[in-house]
Amino acid sequence: MKMKFVCMFLLAAALTACNGASQKKSNTTAAAAAATEQVVSVSDYFGTYEGEIPAADCEGIKVVLTINEDKTYALQSEYLGVEKDNKFETNGVYNVVEKDLIELVTPSSGDKTYYKIIDGKGLMLSDEAGTVNDGELAEFYILKRK
Repeated sequence: MKMKFVCMFLLAAALTACNGASQKKSNTTAAAAAATEQVVSVSDYFGTYEGEIPAADCEGIKVVLTINEDKTYALQSEYLGVEKDNKFETNGVYNVVEKDLIELVTPSSGDKTYYKIIDGKGLMLSDEAGTVNDGELAEFYILKRK
């Protein structure tokens, strides 16, 4: 009988722990949704954006992204704190894959990079589903309009 009680207790504790993790994930998802809640209309994203995004192997990456009305873009990246081969420029075409998600396509490689349009803030680096960083460094993934 004692063993049965211990097993039931452990099962209840495990279910409570899983429920707490689920609620924590739900809170994180809600925070991400709140960060991207305000969306700009598609016709209002043309222009030049800049910012400095975090990097694991240098001081950061200075990014300047120009989105043109003719469906082309220019992306300049400078790796800060690196002396040689630290500047890169990519030109290509883009698609608006959702009302607030821009897909940059590099013609030579087919590589794709995604930016979410954030009202009042600019463009935020995201994944192909439009999921943005909602951690403590989230603000550093936003390129602000010049």
